[in-house]
Order: sequence, then structure tokens, then C-alpha cells
Amino acid sequence: MDGILSLIAFVLIFSVAALVHELGHFLVAKRAGIKVEEFGFGLPPRIFAVRRGETEYSLNLIPVLAFVRLLGEENPQEPRSFARATRLWRTGVLLAGPGMNLVLAVLLFASSFVAGWPTATATEVVVSQVTAGTPAEAAGLLPGDVILAAGGQPVTNSSRLRQVTETYAGKPMPLQIRRDGVEKTLTVNVRASWPEGQGPIGVSIGDRPLKIEPVPYPVGQALVMGAERTAWVIGITFAVPVLIVRGQLPVEMARPVSPVGIYQITGQITTESVETGWWFPILNWAGMLSAALGVTNVLPIPGLDGGRLIFVLLEAIRGRRVSPEREGLVHMIGMAVLLSAVAVVAYFEIINPIRIPGLGQ
Repeated sequence: MDGILSLIAFVLIFSVAALVHELGHFLVAKRAGIKVEEFGFGLPPRIFAVRRGETEYSLNLIPVLAFVRLLGEENPQEPRSFARATRLWRTGVLLAGPGMNLVLAVLLFASSFVAGWPTATATEVVVSQVTAGTPAEAAGLLPGDVILAAGGQPVTNSSRLRQVTETYAGKPMPLQIRRDGVEKTLTVNVRASWPEGQGPIGVSIGDRPLKIEPVPYPVGQALVMGAERTAWVIGITFAVPVLIVRGQLPVEMARPVSPVGIYQITGQITTESVETGWWFPILNWAGMLSAALGVTNVLPIPGLDGGRLIFVLLEAIRGRRVSPEREGLVHMIGMAVLLSAVAVVAYFEIINPIRIPGLGQ
């Protein structure tokens, strides 16, 4: 049953992202007066097709992708061909697909916030480090201690502990802790001044979640947060190569993912959504995929939208277009290389499946 749900989720997420992408190309091409010969959902073999005006709308057997077939994509001889359109319109058509994916990502992320973003609704304060020669060490605090109360006031997060501690500057403060399941009370002398980076008692603390629940946000706020998260995905995607070069990100963390890997991750996330009853995991993952599809397609890779944009840019710089034959050959070779790379990645994903810690285990 999990396998069927995973397959349905994978097909649905991938299909919607692909359909929205191609819809962007389709709408702007129509607006530009470019002849759209076919708008297809899925890949051949064809199930059926209907013609509306000059465009054929087809439903095909393989439902994971979609496509738009424009007249003369590399041949400017036809009056209403894509290649004959102005540079501005060609740029608009090429950017419309990735742009629609980013819009979809914003909506999906916003939906995950509306449905309920997992938030720690109950926490406890845990000591992670005790600095030598500080009041905390003198009082007997140890790493792993849970601070329950300070100055007789319950403490449920680190901010509250800091507030209470400030009121005891220069005075002893009772501290109720739990260590190895046993509660005890210590007395710590709070400093009025301290060395930089140590704090008034000399400990490093953190909030450990006790309960995580989906917290819904209003639609307006969710849309803003969805846009911010989409911008974060875009930023981190372009930052990854820089982080790797600087040694701030292990190479294995930037592992490329093929449709096989996406299916594996989707399966784990679908299982998580089913087990928790939360919509967040699957909506958030769908948003990540749509944003990634949008960013990937603007990369200067022949055969992708970004690769075609490079030729539009070259035409603007040179004042004349690259010959259709040469451009078509470059895109064909680029796509062959890209598909070969995807096949290699997929092979390694089959023999070494992607596992997300804590998901689908």
C-alpha cells in the first residue's frame, strides 16, 4: 500500500510541476503570437488528442512530464515560429516556464504553512556546556542537566532563563534541575559582569523540543513566508558550489538526484505524512521540487531553457543569430550528455538508495 501511495504522490507532484512549467511557455507563446502546434500532458504513446483552433491538446500514456511543441523552435523561416519572434518575446517564453515553477513553489510552501508548519510547542532547557572557572561549575552544573526552574520560576525555554538570570545579577540564584531523572536544587552566584562569550553564569544552553505540533498560519502571512522560503531555496541552490569550494559543505551533501532518487525521497516523505497525519511534509517537498525545477531550468545547460537563453544572449551581443543547424546540434548534444548523466545518477541511486534520517524508516 505504501508503494502505491508513493507512486501516486510521485506522479502527481512531478506531473503538476511539469504541467505548470509548460503552461508558462504555452501562455506567453500564445501572447507573443507564436504558433503552438501541440500542448501535451505526459509523454507518448498518445492516448487521445483534441484540436482547438491551431493547437492540438494531447493526453499521453506516460504521465510524469508535459511538453509544448512550438513552430520552428530553431528555424526562423516560418513567419510565426519561435525562432523568428523578437529576442524579448523569446526570452519571455523561455523564462515563463521556470517562473511558473517558482510561483507554484510559493503557493505550495504557503499551503504547508496554512496546513500547519511543525513547531515545537513545548521545550525544556538543556545545559550543553559548562565553562571552567565559572559560577555554573562552582554550583555543580553538568552538561546534560535539564533546568526546570530559576529563582523559583518555571523555565521552559532559554529566553525565559536569561530573563530570570538578569534579575539576579550580583546575587545567588536557586536553580532547580533534573539530572538522570532525579530533581535537585543548586545555588549559582550570578555575575554582574563576565568575560565576553561566557554569560552571567558560564553555561551554553539549548531548547530541546518536548512536543512538536503543526501550527497553522493565516493565508496572507503564509504567502509571505512561502515567498521567503522559495527565495531561500533559490539562494541555497546557487550557494552550494561556493560552499563546497570553501569546504563548508561536504561534497556528498550536494549529491545530484535523478527521478529515481526523487521517487525514493517522495516515498519516505509520503510515509511520514501518512503516519503523522500532517500535510506539511508532502506540501513542503512538492514546493522544494517545483523551486528546484525552476532554478535548474535557467542554468546555462544546452537543451534546457537556460541553454536556449544563452543563444538569445549571444545573438544580442553578436547582432546576428547562431545558425539554426548549429544551435540545434548543441542542444541535441547537451541533452544527450544530460540524459546520460541522469542515467548514471539513477544507477547509483538504485544500488545505493537515498535515505533521509527519521523519514520512512
